[in-house]
Amino acid sequence: MEAGLEHISRGTGKHLSKFVATIEPYYRSMETARRVAALASELGIGGVLAVANKVRDDGDRKAISEFCAAHSLQLAGEIPFDATLLDAERAGKTPIDYDPRSPAVQAIERLAATLETTA
Repeated sequence: MEAGLEHISRGTGKHLSKFVATIEPYYRSMETARRVAALASELGIGGVLAVANKVRDDGDRKAISEFCAAHSLQLAGEIPFDATLLDAERAGKTPIDYDPRSPAVQAIERLAATLETTA
């Protein structure tokens, strides 16, 4: 779904068994993930997972990890900040077509495998 809370607040996700919230190492992003998780819970979606995105260093990793722990969000994986994604966007290509060996693409592939096994 598109970013934001409007879709979930309308109940469009009520038939989901899992919901994945992308969380970046910024307060507003983390707070939005917390609110999304609360709404998902109200709709009866039992499995709310978080994915850390644009992680640059151990400080980002720690901030997201501590926030998730404090708000009972299960952290399913991490995607590093990767300038290659910006280059792919500028070239009008998908990241995997632009550079399938980039750190972010490899992390997304690992995450996809993890999510498939938890479905």
